[in-house]
Formats: sequence, structure tokens, C-alpha cells
Amino acid sequence: MWSSTTMPALAIVLSALSFIPSASATVPLEGYGRDDYPVPCAQACSYAMPYNLDCPEYAGMTAEEKAAAYPSAACFANDTSYLTSMAYCIHTYCPKNVKIYKIEYFWEVKMIYDSEALTIRWPYPEALAQVNTTTAPKPLSPEETVFNRTISIDSTTYQSYMNGVKGYKAVAKNESMYSILAFMTCVMVPIGFSLLRFLPLPTSFRSKVYGYLIDPPAWGRQHSVATLGIGMVPTRGQALFILYLIGINCLATFAGYPNYTPNGIFPDRHYELMRHMGNRAGSVAFANIPVVILYAGRSSVLLRLTNWSYSTFLLLHRWTATICVVQVALHSLLWLRIMIEGDSYPLVLTYPYWYVGIVGTVAFSALIPFSMLPIRKIMYEVFLITHIVLTIGALVGSWYHIVFLYEDKGGFEIWLIIAFCFWGLERVLRILRISRYGIKKAYVTRIDDKYLRVDIPDVDAQGHCFAYFPTLSWRVWENHPFSIVNCSKGQLDGESIILSSASHTQSENEGAISPTEASASKEMGGAMSNIRQLRVHSSATKPGITLFVQNLRGMTAKLAKKADTGIAIPVLIESSYGHEDTTRFEPNIEYPNTLVISGGVGIAGVLSSLQASLSMYAKPLGTTKLYWGIKSKGLVDVVKSMIVGGDATEEKEGQSSNWGHIEAHVSVGERMDIKRVLTTELQNAIGGTTVVVCGPHAMCDEARYVCAAMARHGVVVRYVEESFTW
Repeated sequence: MWSSTTMPALAIVLSALSFIPSASATVPLEGYGRDDYPVPCAQACSYAMPYNLDCPEYAGMTAEEKAAAYPSAACFANDTSYLTSMAYCIHTYCPKNVKIYKIEYFWEVKMIYDSEALTIRWPYPEALAQVNTTTAPKPLSPEETVFNRTISIDSTTYQSYMNGVKGYKAVAKNESMYSILAFMTCVMVPIGFSLLRFLPLPTSFRSKVYGYLIDPPAWGRQHSVATLGIGMVPTRGQALFILYLIGINCLATFAGYPNYTPNGIFPDRHYELMRHMGNRAGSVAFANIPVVILYAGRSSVLLRLTNWSYSTFLLLHRWTATICVVQVALHSLLWLRIMIEGDSYPLVLTYPYWYVGIVGTVAFSALIPFSMLPIRKIMYEVFLITHIVLTIGALVGSWYHIVFLYEDKGGFEIWLIIAFCFWGLERVLRILRISRYGIKKAYVTRIDDKYLRVDIPDVDAQGHCFAYFPTLSWRVWENHPFSIVNCSKGQLDGESIILSSASHTQSENEGAISPTEASASKEMGGAMSNIRQLRVHSSATKPGITLFVQNLRGMTAKLAKKADTGIAIPVLIESSYGHEDTTRFEPNIEYPNTLVISGGVGIAGVLSSLQASLSMYAKPLGTTKLYWGIKSKGLVDVVKSMIVGGDATEEKEGQSSNWGHIEAHVSVGERMDIKRVLTTELQNAIGGTTVVVCGPHAMCDEARYVCAAMARHGVVVRYVEESFTW
């Protein structure tokens, strides 16, 4: 939901944070490097001690005003009755094995609020020396309205406050533990799950596991096509991890609240739970923020350590962000109720931590409606701008909230610092990827009324990339994803010249963007020709990439205006992205066959799998077949000429032909029967088959459903969908 989209965003956040002098300071989490109650017995005495002192600042007050007033820190630090009573309580109830230096530390630092700027009248040993410890002083009686003598605390009262201290320490440590658990498992579990693919399982069993638990939609038949236009149904594998995310966050939010009774600090269990759960929800929400940022990064280390796609992590990003927003809302609602029930709401509204917390909560909550799929599809620029503004408001509001409330003593800043580091690292890596090539020239050629071809010399990339066309729009940061494939006649025939090509589309009807990464080296060949004698601006000695772009609206419409002019336009290339496993599509003994199904310009996303199906040193292990459905023939001729060379116009529509070692079936202007193709090919295959699909979302969903169904019935199939969804 908070996709990291622009480089200026981080600078804005850091600039806003720079107004807080202590922005770089933080302390460890409670129970993990920090202990707010280092001497529990002394802390219990502090809570149990009455506070109706006779302070100098009370002069002139009525009895009612004195009863409602709370002593100043200076009054506590200089009041003889308070200091001697505290010393006697500590002497009475603290075990003898408690080190004296710990008690003295508590006395100087923890006993009185704002003690850093105070000088306490007596240190602990001197205060204790003022008391006759052989004769216990009497407790404060109800008739005594002023605490003006040395008193004792009865054991029942002390134990109730000791229970409160024990409960508070346990809950505080659990808060830190569950926050760390939520963060660490959300980072590590994807890595652990992805390692399961290395288990030496029989291929038939593996196919059934994927057919039942991983590949199919969680319900229904649609995954890539939005249900009711609102959102996508996750696959069963994705749904399992989403259930884990929900489960671990529910556990982290609602577990670990031990009940110590009687409790002098929180005598009302309902109030205690509201307070603790409100704090816990906010703490775990903070721990989720870096996870949300990490899942959204296209340079995320998780993409390298797992075999999960970027689309999967974007889906998990949205779910984790939603969970985080729910936790923020729960935190705010519980504390709002506490303040209203305690008649403290008008007062707390004047505190900076409260109103900046309101800003953060509103920004978090607004992210959900402004990130819904209809807005992302129809008004992407509105989504982009509001996403950036609301995310900055949420993060900066959160930072100020905890700084004003805890004054750098809460430890929660660590989660935001981690999030800012993830965000900053993502930007640095993007800049480095762009800097690798600098500003290049792009030449646009029209293939037909539907497709454009963009040639970019002097770029050596693979997998997929993001291209910036700064002169086409005032939004110079705007970028678009493109597939990059490495396939040419030269490579298939064993020659040394290799051509890089790529494709791009933002159409809902003509295919998705593929993030396939190929492994071969590349050099741009001479000009390739098709039915219209397309001009390629390249040379045999320079590398380069070619982008296929569907002529639609927005950026692609602006590119179309530059077609066939021979004038280069500036472009920045951010690459390379894609699958880290370079052997992903190579045939092996278990899966010797490759079946590729493509729709429209989705062909660019599957050419790398066709290329990988032929070793440079041996013939294919099994069959390699391509089924391609497309509305116009111009792109077919271009792609065929790249693979096999020669006269691409010799292709006969509706019939199979050999493109080198590839058995190609091209349907121009006709809808492919996906179910029939898959059923026929998979049932007749000898050995396992890798099915690679890239095209319109509806086509991908049908192929996914059929492959999963056949896998459940014993067919050995490995399904790979090379699509990119926002």
C-alpha cells in the first residue's frame, strides 16, 4: 500500500524529522537492553507511597485544592516525610541480596519524575539513618489528611503494588518480544518457505502439492482478474502466508497479558487490558512499518533470497499495510475511550503528542481508501501523489507522537529508523542502477497501429527494467516497467551475435509485464527487418535493448507522437531486475518439456524461457512449444525475424511452424482455447512440463486453473506465470 515510488519522498521525510534535535537518538526496547523497573521492590514502594504531602507550593490553597493537587518533583525531593518513609519501605521489603548500588541508582534516577534536574535532599543511606528501624512506624491513617511524618506501608498494600509492578514488567517485555517476533518472522518466514523448494521430493508429489496448496486461487477461478473490480483473490500459497500474517499479528496484539491480583496499580482489570492492548497495538504497528516498506521495494533483499515474485510481495505489502492500519486505529480508539471515560479528553487535546498522533492516525487510515484498486487503475497519478503525501504524514506524525510522549525514552524510534533505512537504501540502489547507464537515446518506430518499437543503443540489460522518459512529462520521476528478453537467431544457431529485446504494456486486454531475467550476454545485431522494413538504430558492435510498447494512452500515446521521426528522445534505464535463478526455465530430467502460452505483447515475457529451453551445447531434452494469440500480425513478423531470421512474412496463420527448435502455433485475431491446448499438450507429454504463461489476466487465470486441476489428477506440471500486477 505504501509503495516507494519517488526519490524526493525520502528527502521530505528526513527534512521534516530534522526539526527534532534528538531525531537520531533512541534507546533499546523494554526487556531487551532496557529495564524501566530495575529494582521492582523499590518501585512498588514508590507506587504505594501516599502523595498528600504538605508542599510549599500549596500555600494559600483550600483543603479541596490540596487534595486534588499533585506534588512537584522538587517537593518530593525535599520532603522529609516522603524520603524517610521511602527509605524505610525499601529497607523493609527489598531482599537483602539486592545490591546497594541498584537501590541508590533507583533513588537518584527512578524514584522521582524529572529527577535529572533535581538534587535529592538526602541519598538513600542518609534518609534511612533518619529512621528508627527497630520500631516500625505506623501506617498513615484515614483521618490523617496530610502526609507529614514517617510512615510504614502494610504488607497487603505493598503486595498489591508489587503485583502491579510485576504485571507491568511482564506486559512491557511481552510488548517488545511480540513486536520483534512480528517483524522478524515477517522477514524470515518467506525465506524459510522458499527453501522448501529444495527438498528432494518426487515430481508427482511436488506437482500435487502445488496443485492443491500453492497455485490455484484461494477460491473461485480468478486470481489476476480483479473480483468485482475491487481486489485480486490471492493464490492458495499466498493466502496461507496472508493467514500467517493475520495470525501472528493477532497473537502479537492480544496475547501475553498476565493477571496479577490484587493489583494496586490497575485495580480494574478491564481498564488494565484496555490500556495494555492500546499500547501493544501501537507498538506492533510500529514493528510492521519497516515490513511494509521492505515488501514494497523492488530492490528488496527478499526478492533475492526467495523465489517469490515482486507481484507477490506487492500483494503482501498491501495486506501488511492493512493490518498495520487496523492496529493504529485500535491503538487510537482504545486510548480515546480511556481519555473520555477518565474525563481527560479536553486536557489531552492540548498536548502535542496527542494532536500529532491524530494527524498520524488520519493519514494511516486514509491510505486504505486512496489505495483501492479502482483508484490505482483509473486515477493512478492521484493514487501516486496521495500515497506519497499520506505516507509522509503518517511516518512523520508517528515520529513526533513518540518523541513528544516519551522524549526519546520509549525505544519505539528504532522501528521508524529501520523503515527509513529500508526506504533510503531502496532509493540509493535505484540511483545506482540508473547511474550505470546515464542518459541514453531512445528511437521510436511504429510497428503497426497497435504497437511501437523503442530502440535504446548502448544499454546492456536483462530481466526487466524501469524506463524514465523525462522530456515526455513534467513528472520526471515517473517510470514504467518493461520486460527484457535475450533471444535472436544468432544465439539459437550457435553464433556469437545476440540481440536484446523487450516489451512493455499497461493494457488490461493485451497482457501483463513480465519480470523474467535471462542470463545470456548481449550485443545488438544489425537492423532487423519485418513486413514494414522497420529501422533499428543500432550497430553490430554496440549492445542495446528494444522495447515493444502497446499504443494506448498516457506515456505510450506521447511516445507514439515521436514515432518514425528519427529524432532521439532522452531516456533513463533502471535495471536489471528479475528472477535471480538463471536456471529457472532450463529443461531438466524432471521437466524436459517447455510449453509457452502468450497473449499480445506478453510474448516478450516468455521469450527468455524459449531461449533457455535450448542448451548451447545440446539439443532440447524434450519438446518446446509456443502458443501465441495476438490481434495483429506485425509484431509476429518482428519476433519471428529475431528468432529465426529470414522472411518473417512466410508465416501461415493458424498453422504450426518451426521457429528453430520451437514448434510455434500463432493465432492472429482468434481467441485461443486455453483449456484444449493445455489438456492436449500435457496429457500427451512424455515427462514433466514447465508451463510458462504471460498475457491478458483472464488468459493467465484460465491457464493457472487448468494446470492446477491437471496437477491434482497426477499430471507432472510446473506452472510459471510471468506477469506483473500493481
